[in-house]
Amino acid sequence: MDHKSETFMKVLVTGATGFIGSALCEHLLNNGVEIHYLTTSRAKIESTVNYKGFYWNPEKLEVDANCIAGVDYIVNLSGRSIGCRWNSKNKKEILESRINSSKALYKLLETNNHSVKKVISASAVGIYKNDVRKLQSEAETNFNSDFLGTVCKQWEAENEKFKSLGIETLIVRFGLVLSDKEGALPKFTKAIKNYVGSTFGTGDQWYSWIHIKDLIRIVEFGIRNDVNGVVNAVSPYPKTQKDFLATLCRTLDRKIILPAVPNGVLKMFLGEMHHLLTDSQKISANKLLNLGFEFKYPLLKDALRNFYNENQNV
Repeated sequence: MDHKSETFMKVLVTGATGFIGSALCEHLLNNGVEIHYLTTSRAKIESTVNYKGFYWNPEKLEVDANCIAGVDYIVNLSGRSIGCRWNSKNKKEILESRINSSKALYKLLETNNHSVKKVISASAVGIYKNDVRKLQSEAETNFNSDFLGTVCKQWEAENEKFKSLGIETLIVRFGLVLSDKEGALPKFTKAIKNYVGSTFGTGDQWYSWIHIKDLIRIVEFGIRNDVNGVVNAVSPYPKTQKDFLATLCRTLDRKIILPAVPNGVLKMFLGEMHHLLTDSQKISANKLLNLGFEFKYPLLKDALRNFYNENQNV
Protein backbone atom coordinates (compact mmCIF):
# COMPACT_ATOMS: atom_id res chain seq x y z
CA MET A 1 0.00 0.00 0.00
CA ASP A 2 1.42 3.37 -1.03
CA HIS A 3 0.85 5.86 1.76
CA LYS A 4 0.35 9.37 0.43
CA SER A 5 2.99 11.71 1.77
CA GLU A 6 1.20 15.08 1.52
CA THR A 7 2.05 17.36 4.41
CA PHE A 8 -1.02 19.46 3.58
CA MET A 9 -4.39 18.14 2.53
CA LYS A 10 -7.82 19.66 2.04
CA VAL A 11 -11.01 17.57 2.21
CA LEU A 12 -14.60 18.55 1.40
CA VAL A 13 -17.13 16.77 3.64
CA THR A 14 -20.89 16.56 3.18
CA GLY A 15 -22.97 15.55 6.19
CA ALA A 16 -20.25 17.13 8.33
CA THR A 17 -22.57 18.21 11.13
CA GLY A 18 -24.15 14.77 11.50
CA PHE A 19 -23.38 11.86 13.82
CA ILE A 20 -20.53 10.37 11.77
CA GLY A 21 -19.51 13.49 9.86
CA SER A 22 -18.78 15.54 12.98
CA ALA A 23 -16.59 12.75 14.40
CA LEU A 24 -14.76 12.44 11.07
CA CYS A 25 -14.12 16.18 10.83
CA GLU A 26 -12.78 16.32 14.39
CA HIS A 27 -10.45 13.40 13.67
CA LEU A 28 -9.16 14.84 10.39
CA LEU A 29 -8.62 18.29 11.91
CA ASN A 30 -6.62 16.71 14.72
CA ASN A 31 -4.47 15.01 12.09
CA GLY A 32 -3.55 18.10 10.10
CA VAL A 33 -6.27 18.05 7.44
CA GLU A 34 -8.07 21.24 6.41
CA ILE A 35 -11.84 20.82 6.17
CA HIS A 36 -14.36 22.41 3.85
CA TYR A 37 -17.92 21.31 4.50
CA LEU A 38 -21.33 21.72 2.88
CA THR A 39 -24.49 22.49 4.83
CA THR A 40 -28.10 23.18 3.90
CA SER A 41 -28.37 25.54 6.88
CA ARG A 42 -26.78 28.96 6.52
CA ALA A 43 -26.83 29.20 10.33
CA LYS A 44 -24.34 26.30 10.49
CA ILE A 45 -21.75 27.99 8.27
CA GLU A 46 -18.50 28.64 10.14
CA SER A 47 -15.22 30.03 8.84
CA THR A 48 -12.04 29.41 10.79
CA VAL A 49 -8.50 28.80 9.61
CA ASN A 50 -8.94 25.08 8.93
CA TYR A 51 -12.71 24.62 9.03
CA LYS A 52 -14.88 26.44 6.50
CA GLY A 53 -18.53 25.96 5.66
CA PHE A 54 -20.34 26.52 2.38
CA TYR A 55 -24.03 26.50 1.51
CA TRP A 56 -25.66 23.99 -0.80
CA ASN A 57 -29.14 22.89 -1.80
CA PRO A 58 -28.82 19.32 -3.12
CA GLU A 59 -32.51 19.15 -4.01
CA LYS A 60 -31.95 21.94 -6.56
CA LEU A 61 -28.41 20.70 -7.40
CA GLU A 62 -27.03 24.03 -6.16
CA VAL A 63 -23.56 24.19 -4.58
CA ASP A 64 -21.28 27.12 -3.75
CA ALA A 65 -18.40 26.40 -6.14
CA ASN A 66 -15.93 28.05 -3.75
CA CYS A 67 -16.16 24.89 -1.64
CA ILE A 68 -13.81 22.95 -3.95
CA ALA A 69 -11.02 25.53 -4.07
CA GLY A 70 -7.84 23.56 -3.40
CA VAL A 71 -9.76 20.44 -2.35
CA ASP A 72 -8.02 17.09 -2.89
CA TYR A 73 -10.71 14.66 -1.69
CA ILE A 74 -14.46 14.64 -1.16
CA VAL A 75 -16.20 12.54 1.50
CA ASN A 76 -19.93 12.31 0.83
CA LEU A 77 -21.91 11.34 3.95
CA SER A 78 -25.06 13.27 3.12
CA GLY A 79 -28.44 11.58 3.45
CA ARG A 80 -31.57 11.53 5.60
CA SER A 81 -31.38 9.20 8.58
CA ILE A 82 -32.93 5.76 8.08
CA GLY A 83 -33.88 5.71 11.77
CA CYS A 84 -37.50 6.67 11.13
CA ARG A 85 -40.71 4.92 10.19
CA TRP A 86 -40.45 3.85 6.56
CA ASN A 87 -43.66 5.35 5.24
CA SER A 88 -43.84 6.46 1.61
CA LYS A 89 -42.87 10.08 2.39
CA ASN A 90 -39.83 9.16 4.47
CA LYS A 91 -38.71 6.47 2.03
CA LYS A 92 -38.80 9.02 -0.78
CA GLU A 93 -36.69 11.44 1.29
CA ILE A 94 -34.21 8.71 2.31
CA LEU A 95 -33.57 7.81 -1.33
CA GLU A 96 -33.71 11.26 -2.90
CA SER A 97 -31.48 12.89 -0.28
CA ARG A 98 -28.71 10.45 -1.20
CA ILE A 99 -29.20 10.56 -4.96
CA ASN A 100 -29.49 14.36 -5.08
CA SER A 101 -26.36 14.93 -2.98
CA SER A 102 -24.33 12.78 -5.37
CA LYS A 103 -25.86 14.45 -8.42
CA ALA A 104 -25.12 17.91 -7.01
CA LEU A 105 -21.47 16.99 -6.43
CA TYR A 106 -21.21 15.50 -9.91
CA LYS A 107 -22.58 18.69 -11.48
CA LEU A 108 -20.17 20.76 -9.36
CA LEU A 109 -17.15 18.80 -10.55
CA GLU A 110 -18.35 18.56 -14.13
CA THR A 111 -18.82 22.31 -14.53
CA ASN A 112 -15.90 23.76 -12.51
CA ASN A 113 -12.13 23.54 -12.51
CA HIS A 114 -10.93 21.50 -9.57
CA SER A 115 -8.09 19.38 -8.16
CA VAL A 116 -10.22 16.57 -6.68
CA LYS A 117 -8.47 13.19 -6.90
CA LYS A 118 -11.03 10.93 -5.26
CA VAL A 119 -14.63 10.89 -4.06
CA ILE A 120 -15.32 8.67 -1.05
CA SER A 121 -19.00 7.87 -0.60
CA ALA A 122 -20.94 6.17 2.16
CA SER A 123 -23.16 3.16 1.59
CA ALA A 124 -24.33 0.38 3.92
CA VAL A 125 -24.05 -3.37 4.41
CA GLY A 126 -27.82 -3.39 4.00
CA ILE A 127 -27.08 -3.84 0.30
CA TYR A 128 -26.24 -7.50 1.01
CA LYS A 129 -28.72 -10.37 1.11
CA ASN A 130 -30.48 -11.32 4.33
CA ASP A 131 -28.56 -14.53 5.13
CA VAL A 132 -27.77 -16.10 8.51
CA ARG A 133 -25.13 -18.50 7.16
CA LYS A 134 -23.07 -16.97 4.37
CA LEU A 135 -20.08 -14.69 5.00
CA GLN A 136 -20.57 -12.01 2.34
CA SER A 137 -17.78 -9.94 0.77
CA GLU A 138 -17.34 -7.07 -1.66
CA ALA A 139 -17.27 -9.65 -4.48
CA GLU A 140 -21.02 -10.27 -4.11
CA THR A 141 -23.18 -9.25 -7.06
CA ASN A 142 -26.55 -10.65 -5.95
CA PHE A 143 -27.94 -7.96 -3.66
CA ASN A 144 -30.88 -7.40 -1.36
CA SER A 145 -34.08 -6.40 -3.17
CA ASP A 146 -35.81 -4.77 -0.19
CA PHE A 147 -36.02 -1.01 0.39
CA LEU A 148 -32.61 -0.54 2.00
CA GLY A 149 -30.90 -2.74 -0.58
CA THR A 150 -32.54 -0.76 -3.38
CA VAL A 151 -31.44 2.55 -1.83
CA CYS A 152 -27.85 1.35 -1.54
CA LYS A 153 -27.74 0.04 -5.11
CA GLN A 154 -29.03 3.31 -6.58
CA TRP A 155 -26.79 5.37 -4.27
CA GLU A 156 -23.69 3.42 -5.28
CA ALA A 157 -24.57 3.58 -8.98
CA GLU A 158 -24.79 7.37 -8.73
CA ASN A 159 -21.39 7.56 -7.05
CA GLU A 160 -19.77 5.36 -9.68
CA LYS A 161 -20.46 8.13 -12.21
CA PHE A 162 -17.57 10.23 -10.89
CA LYS A 163 -15.27 7.84 -12.76
CA SER A 164 -16.50 9.35 -16.04
CA LEU A 165 -14.86 12.62 -14.92
CA GLY A 166 -11.53 10.88 -14.40
CA ILE A 167 -11.94 10.87 -10.61
CA GLU A 168 -11.23 7.82 -8.46
CA THR A 169 -14.08 6.50 -6.34
CA LEU A 170 -14.26 4.57 -3.09
CA ILE A 171 -17.56 3.33 -1.68
CA VAL A 172 -17.48 2.50 2.03
CA ARG A 173 -20.28 0.16 3.11
CA PHE A 174 -20.95 1.00 6.76
CA GLY A 175 -21.88 -1.71 9.21
CA LEU A 176 -23.79 -1.07 12.45
CA VAL A 177 -21.90 1.97 13.73
CA LEU A 178 -21.31 1.86 17.49
CA SER A 179 -21.04 5.04 19.55
CA ASP A 180 -22.06 5.82 23.10
CA LYS A 181 -23.44 9.17 21.92
CA GLU A 182 -25.79 8.36 19.02
CA GLY A 183 -27.09 5.52 16.90
CA ALA A 184 -28.38 2.14 18.04
CA LEU A 185 -26.03 1.44 20.97
CA PRO A 186 -27.41 4.04 23.43
CA LYS A 187 -30.91 2.66 22.81
CA PHE A 188 -29.76 -0.92 23.46
CA THR A 189 -27.86 0.25 26.53
CA LYS A 190 -30.80 2.14 28.02
CA ALA A 191 -33.05 -0.89 27.59
CA ILE A 192 -30.51 -3.28 29.15
CA LYS A 193 -29.81 -0.97 32.11
CA ASN A 194 -33.55 -0.70 32.79
CA TYR A 195 -34.05 -4.48 32.47
CA VAL A 196 -36.33 -4.12 29.44
CA GLY A 197 -33.85 -5.34 26.82
CA SER A 198 -34.67 -8.38 24.71
CA THR A 199 -33.59 -10.29 21.65
CA PHE A 200 -35.43 -9.69 18.38
CA GLY A 201 -36.91 -12.74 16.70
CA THR A 202 -34.60 -15.73 17.07
CA GLY A 203 -31.58 -13.59 17.93
CA ASP A 204 -29.57 -15.61 15.40
CA GLN A 205 -29.32 -12.71 12.93
CA TRP A 206 -25.80 -11.36 12.43
CA TYR A 207 -24.86 -7.81 13.34
CA SER A 208 -21.81 -6.65 11.39
CA TRP A 209 -20.76 -3.81 13.65
CA ILE A 210 -17.97 -1.21 13.66
CA HIS A 211 -16.63 1.11 16.38
CA ILE A 212 -17.07 4.72 15.24
CA LYS A 213 -13.36 5.40 15.80
CA ASP A 214 -12.44 2.56 13.45
CA LEU A 215 -15.01 3.76 10.92
CA ILE A 216 -13.53 7.23 10.68
CA ARG A 217 -10.04 5.71 10.54
CA ILE A 218 -11.22 3.58 7.58
CA VAL A 219 -12.39 6.72 5.78
CA GLU A 220 -9.05 8.39 6.54
CA PHE A 221 -7.29 5.24 5.30
CA GLY A 222 -9.19 5.61 2.03
CA ILE A 223 -8.05 9.22 1.75
CA ARG A 224 -4.38 8.59 2.50
CA ASN A 225 -3.94 5.36 0.54
CA ASP A 226 -4.56 4.05 -2.97
CA VAL A 227 -7.81 2.29 -2.12
CA ASN A 228 -10.56 2.21 -4.72
CA GLY A 229 -13.76 0.33 -5.51
CA VAL A 230 -15.76 -0.91 -2.53
CA VAL A 231 -14.77 -1.76 1.04
CA ASN A 232 -16.83 -3.09 3.93
CA ALA A 233 -16.44 -0.99 7.07
CA VAL A 234 -17.11 -3.74 9.61
CA SER A 235 -15.25 -5.46 12.42
CA PRO A 236 -13.56 -8.76 11.48
CA TYR A 237 -15.70 -10.41 14.15
CA PRO A 238 -19.47 -9.94 13.61
CA LYS A 239 -21.85 -11.09 16.34
CA THR A 240 -25.27 -12.67 16.35
CA GLN A 241 -27.80 -10.44 18.05
CA LYS A 242 -27.98 -12.84 21.01
CA ASP A 243 -24.20 -12.70 21.45
CA PHE A 244 -24.16 -8.94 20.89
CA LEU A 245 -26.66 -8.38 23.71
CA ALA A 246 -24.94 -10.94 25.96
CA THR A 247 -21.64 -9.06 25.56
CA LEU A 248 -23.37 -5.76 26.29
CA CYS A 249 -25.02 -7.28 29.39
CA ARG A 250 -21.65 -8.44 30.72
CA THR A 251 -20.20 -4.97 30.14
CA LEU A 252 -23.08 -3.28 31.96
CA ASP A 253 -23.41 -6.00 34.65
CA ARG A 254 -27.03 -6.61 33.77
CA LYS A 255 -29.19 -9.55 32.67
CA ILE A 256 -31.93 -9.94 30.08
CA ILE A 257 -35.07 -11.08 31.87
CA LEU A 258 -37.71 -10.55 29.18
CA PRO A 259 -38.60 -13.09 26.47
CA ALA A 260 -37.66 -12.54 22.84
CA VAL A 261 -39.83 -10.19 20.79
CA PRO A 262 -41.34 -12.07 17.81
CA ASN A 263 -40.71 -10.69 14.33
CA GLY A 264 -44.45 -10.22 13.84
CA VAL A 265 -44.67 -7.90 16.84
CA LEU A 266 -41.70 -5.86 15.63
CA LYS A 267 -43.27 -5.57 12.19
CA MET A 268 -46.56 -4.44 13.72
CA PHE A 269 -44.92 -1.64 15.72
CA LEU A 270 -42.08 -0.63 13.39
CA GLY A 271 -43.46 -1.46 9.97
CA GLU A 272 -40.93 -2.13 7.22
CA MET A 273 -38.19 -0.59 9.38
CA HIS A 274 -38.13 -3.81 11.44
CA HIS A 275 -35.67 -5.18 8.85
CA LEU A 276 -32.95 -3.06 10.52
CA LEU A 277 -33.30 -5.23 13.64
CA THR A 278 -34.21 -8.63 12.22
CA ASP A 279 -32.27 -9.00 8.97
CA SER A 280 -28.95 -10.84 9.04
CA GLN A 281 -25.83 -9.70 7.23
CA LYS A 282 -22.62 -11.51 8.13
CA ILE A 283 -20.05 -9.36 6.37
CA SER A 284 -16.35 -9.92 5.72
CA ALA A 285 -13.63 -7.40 6.63
CA ASN A 286 -10.92 -9.38 4.80
CA LYS A 287 -10.43 -6.84 2.02
CA LEU A 288 -9.57 -4.09 4.50
CA LEU A 289 -7.27 -6.41 6.43
CA ASN A 290 -5.50 -7.45 3.24
CA LEU A 291 -5.02 -3.78 2.34
CA GLY A 292 -3.16 -3.32 5.62
CA PHE A 293 -5.79 -1.62 7.76
CA GLU A 294 -5.38 -2.30 11.49
CA PHE A 295 -8.47 -2.20 13.68
CA LYS A 296 -8.22 -0.61 17.12
CA TYR A 297 -11.40 -2.36 18.23
CA PRO A 298 -11.79 -5.66 16.37
CA LEU A 299 -13.53 -7.31 19.36
CA LEU A 300 -16.95 -6.23 20.59
CA LYS A 301 -16.01 -6.59 24.25
CA ASP A 302 -13.15 -4.11 23.81
CA ALA A 303 -15.32 -1.68 21.86
CA LEU A 304 -17.96 -1.70 24.60
CA ARG A 305 -15.37 -1.37 27.36
CA ASN A 306 -14.01 1.69 25.57
CA PHE A 307 -17.44 3.29 25.64
CA TYR A 308 -18.48 2.34 29.14
CA ASN A 309 -15.90 0.90 31.54
CA GLU A 310 -13.08 3.19 30.42
CA ASN A 311 -15.33 6.26 30.34
CA GLN A 312 -17.22 5.25 33.50
CA ASN A 313 -20.57 5.94 31.85
CA VAL A 314 -22.33 2.88 33.25
